[in-house]
Amino acid sequence: MRGYTILQWLTFFMLYCILGWCFESSYCSLKSGHLQNRGFCHGPWIPLYGVGSCLLVFLAHGHEGHLLYLFLLGFFGGTALELITGLLMNHIFHMRWWDYSQNPLNFRGYICFFASIGWGLMAIFLMQVVHKFVSSIPVDWSYLTFVIIDTMLYTLFIEDVVFSVIAALELRERLGRLARNSEEIQNLRRSISELYERIGETKQEWEQGAEELRTVQQNEGNVAAMKYVMESGVSLAKNTVSQAASTTISTASLAADTAKDAVGQAASSVKESAGNLKESAGALLRNLLQDKERMEEQLELLEDGGNAESGKMHWWTKTMLRNNPDAVSKEAGFSALKEAALKKRKKEASENSNQKR
Repeated sequence: MRGYTILQWLTFFMLYCILGWCFESSYCSLKSGHLQNRGFCHGPWIPLYGVGSCLLVFLAHGHEGHLLYLFLLGFFGGTALELITGLLMNHIFHMRWWDYSQNPLNFRGYICFFASIGWGLMAIFLMQVVHKFVSSIPVDWSYLTFVIIDTMLYTLFIEDVVFSVIAALELRERLGRLARNSEEIQNLRRSISELYERIGETKQEWEQGAEELRTVQQNEGNVAAMKYVMESGVSLAKNTVSQAASTTISTASLAADTAKDAVGQAASSVKESAGNLKESAGALLRNLLQDKERMEEQLELLEDGGNAESGKMHWWTKTMLRNNPDAVSKEAGFSALKEAALKKRKKEASENSNQKR
């Protein structure tokens, strides 16, 4: 096979996958200003570079000194490989891992003229410089060395590819569920927003009530304060019933207990009555907070494109989106799904920025 054994070709493919990952990750890290682990897989290899480099070495055999031939081979070969790979991945997974749509002279974001020039120049550099070094690595290896090293690398590589394919297929499924759940997500967001307002109102009402109780007791005495507490208890009970009807069933059971506590306060001291009223308000507040947490968990699950069976997005799937922030898809919910995957990273970046300030 053009001067190399099968074991050497297997080694070349893996080495070029790794070198391609080094180039891609370094370039994108410098471009974005933070470290990136690029590629379809999670490990330090990008199969596209391995395939392209091995094809170049095979087709350029005997023409290593013809620079124009190498450039045209890289220009057209790299462009064709990038286009075919992008179309296949978009067809299978409903997303693609790069996007040239913002670049001039591009074709549907899959390829662009300046990237093609880059492939041509890289072909010259690879055959004139890189391959001389790569081809010299396994020259003195024994058969046993080939078997051990290639077996170790390909075991990890194949495992990575399998899990990455599963993760990409899961992303496709989550995109479909996210589109179907869009209306429920909007309703949950509105309910959570309303619940936040109710929690704030409950806290404010209690603070105002406590301040008014102290004022009434100081100015009008304990009898007037007792009357105020009873009226506040009945008002709180009505408020509980009203909120239970508009939020969740979990707050409904508070209504009877709150009303009972409010009436029973007449037999106790003003201090004890105020304590009971505070406890009732606290119980209402705790139930509202529990409802908020439950709704937020449900919202997070839906935003991940999940359901009761699939659960939240797995780490492996999230990492695939985090590693490829430039990935795009025509599916309506892809931006929201990517936002959900990047949420934790953005939160950590915001916290680190605030700490530096």
